Amino acid sequence: MLILIAHGSRDARWRDSVERVVNSLAAELGPGRVRLAYMDCTPPTLLDVASDAVRDGVQRVRVLPLFLATEGHVERDIEPLVADVRKTLHPLTVELLPPLGQHPEFRDAITGIADRVGWNGAGGTP
Repeated sequence: MLILIAHGSRDARWRDSVERVVNSLAAELGPGRVRLAYMDCTPPTLLDVASDAVRDGVQRVRVLPLFLATEGHVERDIEPLVADVRKTLHPLTVELLPPLGQHPEFRDAITGIADRVGWNGAGGTP
């Protein structure tokens, strides 16, 4: 199972936009293959989602931080949350993936978007 972890917000509009993306992924990947957790401000927490996964018989989860860089929230906040899940839900295997922004596919997605909006890569817009 893949758990996407986002920052979280008290603003329902922010949560709605993130949840639409995750629900779309879940519909594409199939039931129970991807879930969303929040680092702060709103449930469900990473521990909540991982606990539900264990109750569903899942033995291994991969956590993908929806952040651009490892420095900051991933190191300071998410790594300790993952450590807590590992300790609390042992023997669940929990793999912390590099944050979204560190994946080559993310850079490729930005390039694709830039191409679609007309950026020509020559120092300005066409």
